[in-house]
Amino acid sequence: MLNFIVDNEKCVQCNQCVTDCPASIIRFESGVPAIAPSREDRCLKCMHCLAVCPTAAVSILNVTPEDCLPLKGNMPSDHQLETLMKGRRSVRRFKQENVEKDLIDRLITLSANAPTAKNAMQLQFSVVDDLDVMRKISKHTYKLVAEAVADHRVPEEMSHFRALSRAYAEGFDIVFRKAPHMLVVSSPTTGSSPMIDVGIALTHFDLAATNAGLGSLWCGFAMQAFTHFVPEYKEILGIPEDHNAAYSIMFGKPAVKYYRAVDRRFQAIHRVKF
Repeated sequence: MLNFIVDNEKCVQCNQCVTDCPASIIRFESGVPAIAPSREDRCLKCMHCLAVCPTAAVSILNVTPEDCLPLKGNMPSDHQLETLMKGRRSVRRFKQENVEKDLIDRLITLSANAPTAKNAMQLQFSVVDDLDVMRKISKHTYKLVAEAVADHRVPEEMSHFRALSRAYAEGFDIVFRKAPHMLVVSSPTTGSSPMIDVGIALTHFDLAATNAGLGSLWCGFAMQAFTHFVPEYKEILGIPEDHNAAYSIMFGKPAVKYYRAVDRRFQAIHRVKF
């Protein structure tokens, strides 16, 4: 049940919820917007109808306008957003302490608001929220990598793990960077754009973590290690078996402080003319 409810006293029949519905399932019935039961299964659960209503008359999926943040007066300024986007850094030095679980939960909840193709929302957020657990995962991963190196089972395209394994034996963690926490976002590959969905969600988390004063690192080495050397990594991380699109971010309280944003003006821009 969608529980699409319209407050008749607040509704001004502006037609915005009808016009903006991507699935075109809202109709006027007896002068009030409504969704017929026969059309409910076509709902994308995007909640555009709730967000676009100027008089806060629409509720859906048991979410009311009172549950939602108003946009007016609460958006960051252009300067604030530019500072955040330019100022985030890839952090590779972390304090060896846990981040508060309430903060982690809030950041993941923010990330879950990221768009997905067709609004499928099939992502899973697998988080390591305890430093001790993270250390155990790191130790286990490096153990299996070392065994693969010793048994000459490291494929040539993964040859860099020989050097990474040697570095770990000397006290340098280049894969996980001794991060206290890890977030892996995964998706089944049956969707329209699973890896893009994963990337967008992690980008939301990356920016939210930066804004909260945390450091984060997109970690391809970790996913390479898991997929090539840790056959039971899905079981360890609780990732569904059919989730074959996944990527990871390490995060925690940074042990380094950056003082200014940078401007990557060297990125190529091509202006299309037709």
